[in-house]
Amino acid sequence: MTLWLSNLVVYSVQLAVLVGAAAIVTALLRLRHPRAALSFWQGLLVAGLLLPMLQPWSGTSSEMLVSTLSFTTSTSAPGTDARGLSVAALVAITLAAGATARFGWLAIGLIRLRQITATAEKADAASALLSELADRVGASADLRISDGVDGPATVGVRRPVVLLPMRVLTFPAAVQRAILCHELIHVRRRDWLATLFEEALCAVLWFHPAARVLTSRLCLARETVVDREAIALTGDRRAYAEALLAFSAPRPRLVAATPFIRPRHLAQRVALITQEVSMSRRRLALIVATACTVVLLAGTAAIAQFPFAATLSAQEVVQPGKGVTLPRVIREVKPVYTQAAMQAKIQGSVWLRIVVRETGDVGDIEISRSLDAIYGLDEQAVKAARQWKFEPGRKGGKAVPVQVTLELTFTLK
Repeated sequence: MTLWLSNLVVYSVQLAVLVGAAAIVTALLRLRHPRAALSFWQGLLVAGLLLPMLQPWSGTSSEMLVSTLSFTTSTSAPGTDARGLSVAALVAITLAAGATARFGWLAIGLIRLRQITATAEKADAASALLSELADRVGASADLRISDGVDGPATVGVRRPVVLLPMRVLTFPAAVQRAILCHELIHVRRRDWLATLFEEALCAVLWFHPAARVLTSRLCLARETVVDREAIALTGDRRAYAEALLAFSAPRPRLVAATPFIRPRHLAQRVALITQEVSMSRRRLALIVATACTVVLLAGTAAIAQFPFAATLSAQEVVQPGKGVTLPRVIREVKPVYTQAAMQAKIQGSVWLRIVVRETGDVGDIEISRSLDAIYGLDEQAVKAARQWKFEPGRKGGKAVPVQVTLELTFTLK
């Protein structure tokens, strides 16, 4: 496994542990206070993005010895392998294709939003109500009516637009007030930017369920904050609950817009509306502190068990000197010549820097000179090197990790 792929797997595990621990502890502690929950999940998002920088990377131990000793082995055709591209290359292509598709989907959503906004009609019937609420909320927006949306949604920052389906105009005035107040609070908070950022995050980490869990929790926490503020401004819980229930039926999601409600969040949002969350500041602080501590411990454990691998630097290791015995090969494994590489007539050497552990097994591997990253020869060299066995190097009679160089040669007959 190449270094980048290995670190991607490690990052995925660490993120899964972090988000999983957060989901479990917030459920057990019933962290339902809107602003506290939003701050908690926003902090977790920042921690998840900074994970690679919040930990030491393995492979730079000051006890490592570097050797210029070179071991050489070669393999010749006809060795066969039905595979063409290497596993690392296939994974890279799959990840890039998935991210490209998701960003393309997001771009299509933005184009569709622009078309809907451009063709939507001005809502003169609700303009007076919107103006009244704009002064109270401290934000203004254009109000448009369109059959292209199934529920209320907010779009834009510099020139924000609140989109409403036609049927909203048939609702009682109190329900209309609740909807418009909700959307104007989104405008004032600039939540559309958060929506786009979360969509982009899910596009990059499309393969990771933790990314969707994290963005879903963030969306729910943000909506409950807006719910509480809107109810405080309108003073009508019943009308607000009716507004949520009016758009609770599952429907295709309008991509890249901040929606009024997502059906999977309905039960939790209605529960928070009908049952006021009340607790002392001391208890809330204790719950948040406990949740943060649990997540910190879980993240620390994940980092310790699954560290990132760094490229070994000769300046950060001790050069071998007197009293150091270098590793001796006990078992060598020749790499497999892939069929695709043979058809491409690729031959030459792959140079690997490997760490021979105290047990004689091979640890970290770095490709110092690549031969072929497309048709699988680099990967086959790494795979073969992992199976080598050594008599470990020693210093003062004690087995120590030593870095050595392997040259694996592929030759066509």
